[in-house]
Amino acid sequence: MSEPVVVHPPRVLEDPVRTALEYLSEGFQIISPDWKYLYVNPAAALHGRRDASTLIGTPVIQAYPGIDHTELFGVLRRCMEQRTSAVVENEFTFPDGTTQWFELRIHPVPAGICIYSADIEHRKRPQPLVRRILNLFR
Repeated sequence: MSEPVVVHPPRVLEDPVRTALEYLSEGFQIISPDWKYLYVNPAAALHGRRDASTLIGTPVIQAYPGIDHTELFGVLRRCMEQRTSAVVENEFTFPDGTTQWFELRIHPVPAGICIYSADIEHRKRPQPLVRRILNLFR
């Protein structure tokens, strides 16, 4: 007689929400009221061209010098202070001068604000070319 087949239940994740956030292709980060990174998923770190582990505990203005003088930071500050949400399209300029477009969805959470980011470069970059082509046809 053969031995019975033992079926083990799937491994239960210690924190399924955190695991899901780690696997998102979109960026997700949480920033505290004192403007320090509390959480950064790998996609958000990639969007910011930084290593997630070095961002945790780092103030935003230290990670990205000059960001506190941008229109985007004004939106972040308003969301943090007024506990409101916002959706913005932002062309982020990196320290090396290159730029990239992101859609940011900012929401208040008990720990501060969370920011969901999606790379929209593919949608924003073709627009000037399309405008030039249309102008040629006119």
